Amino acid sequence: MLDIQDLSVVIHRPGRSVAALSNVSFTVAPGEVVGLVGESGGGKSMVARAIVGMLPNGSHATGRVGFDGADVLRMDPADLAAHRGRGAAICFQNPRGALSPTRTVGRQLIDRLVTHQKMTGDRAAESAKELFASVGIRNPGRRLEAFPHELSGGMAQRVMISLATGCAPGLLIADEPTTGLDVTLTREILRQFRHAADTDGRGVLLISHDLASIAEVCDRVVVLYAGTVVETGPAAKVLREPAHPYTRALLRSVPDVNGGRVVPTAGGMPLMTAAPHDCPFAPRCAHAGEDCRTARPETTSLTDGWSLACFHPQETALFAPQEAAPASPSDPAPLPDPQGGSSVAPGASVTADNAEQAGRVVLRVQDAHVVYRSRFGSGGHHALRGVDLELRAGETLGVVGESGCGKSTLAKLIMGLVEPSSGSVAVAGKTVGKMSRVERTRAQMVFQDPIGSLSPRRTVADSIAEPLRAAKVPADARAAKTEAALSRMELDNSILTRYPHELSGGQAQRVGIARALVGQPDLIVFDEPTSALDVTVQAQILDVIADVASDAGHGSVFISHDLATVRGFADRVVVLYLGRVVEEGPVDEVFDRPKHPYTRALLGSAPRLGESRTAEVQLVKDLDEADAATGCALAARCPFVTDTCRSQEQTLQSYGESRAACWRVPELTALIGKSA
Repeated sequence: MLDIQDLSVVIHRPGRSVAALSNVSFTVAPGEVVGLVGESGGGKSMVARAIVGMLPNGSHATGRVGFDGADVLRMDPADLAAHRGRGAAICFQNPRGALSPTRTVGRQLIDRLVTHQKMTGDRAAESAKELFASVGIRNPGRRLEAFPHELSGGMAQRVMISLATGCAPGLLIADEPTTGLDVTLTREILRQFRHAADTDGRGVLLISHDLASIAEVCDRVVVLYAGTVVETGPAAKVLREPAHPYTRALLRSVPDVNGGRVVPTAGGMPLMTAAPHDCPFAPRCAHAGEDCRTARPETTSLTDGWSLACFHPQETALFAPQEAAPASPSDPAPLPDPQGGSSVAPGASVTADNAEQAGRVVLRVQDAHVVYRSRFGSGGHHALRGVDLELRAGETLGVVGESGCGKSTLAKLIMGLVEPSSGSVAVAGKTVGKMSRVERTRAQMVFQDPIGSLSPRRTVADSIAEPLRAAKVPADARAAKTEAALSRMELDNSILTRYPHELSGGQAQRVGIARALVGQPDLIVFDEPTSALDVTVQAQILDVIADVASDAGHGSVFISHDLATVRGFADRVVVLYLGRVVEEGPVDEVFDRPKHPYTRALLGSAPRLGESRTAEVQLVKDLDEADAATGCALAARCPFVTDTCRSQEQTLQSYGESRAACWRVPELTALIGKSA
């Protein structure tokens, strides 16, 4: 269906040129799911744009993009218009941004069906309902009348898939379709693409840097680096026994929910001004020799369908049993203290002052409720319900749960950005609502969007020094502390005069962490700090966060829907569901021996490289279909629900080292065994 041969794209800009793609070749067959993976800037989205004839202005493309016998690069405007949608359709990364905000999603889908499949209005309306149902949208008739802002992230992505498949394309292109989605939604969305290939016979090109998630739905994988294909082959081979050092580096950068260590890769993706004459990965490769720096390796075949471009292919298994196990104290990675204390990175020292501070309570949340009232005076949304937390200096608390469970509301509550409807929040012994402006600097936050969290009008130096100015620190001391914080982030002082738009995502997040750290706060809240970053940059930032979290002078709250990143360095973990804490305890206890059905379902949905996941508990509905008005909050979705669950609200009970809000915990193992 798709046959790309020697595709090269050079983008010309005033004063410079960028070689976005260089001699890219691969195929996609009907009924096949192909993963296109690599870091940001590697050329993945440029491939997608070439397939649908939407290359940016000023670009020059050579080679061939064959689609059903025609060359997309040489299509006239009329053929391109027919090809887009009917031949190939794209599901975009940000579904709400791709949908029209002023029209219902049903009207947008019906228009696609009328335009591309020549249906009548009534037939298109019926087909729209069928398409919504086919991608897992319940009550499709009601959802057709919804506007994009009324949908959750997962629901909006399902609508986007419906719009793409409504064009009846031969090839479905998904550009980072799961970025920002939690583990349960990610699994469901990826199943939709697998279903499109298996049931409808469509070809699917799945573009992603989330290697762990796509591993089990792809038939083949193509690995891009600096616009070149470095390895391609069966997914089971490439993602479990990678031969190219770059593929191995990507996979080692993926956090492991089983507790395996993350190995960050130093350096970053080069910006190619021309097609490379040597191996572009050589400066970052531990196996590079003189041949790699003087010549570009040709693509050679290892076995049937598996090829790579490398002078020094690796043959040892990447996922050996000892590497899949939790890291031992001798491993050179940030590790949880086996005595239950703070995480201490290699080489980190605990000073006497820090030792004195370790153990003091830096955060106490007591029976906190947050209700977002309706602007029209009736109803409202109960975002948090009776949350109790305590965090001590030197400790890292992980907060996990699906999108919409109250994680970000909890972060805002801790930071004083929302007032509790009832209950109390205290940082370092002081009630947050009664803090002065200077006292509020004792709690700092690292945000999800690194560049968006920095003022576009302020230099890096000004942004980092902001908490110091609020605390009325003199200018000379501010400058010294700012440089020290930047140095700890391993950034050069030359970056101090730059503005946010001049930074990469990884650099911007390091600046955000430096800003949070510079005033030596009592508490740092990390709110999804790596979800917007690709896998190798994420690994580098997690390494930095682990070092910051190892300080005994402050406590850290790490909020994420990515369970594997939390497993890496949290001491304790709290599982939130619809604003309630349903399970809490030491991170190893909760991850290795989960008690609550919801925790079991989350962990069963979490992707695991090198092994298939076993979802022993599968929730029966989506989050936005749940009704938590009475009884257990999970009752509407739990496969083990009883009348007792529906009528009695569950409270946290002790089960060994952890606590869970489920009265059926003692019998769950037997119930799961029967259902299997």
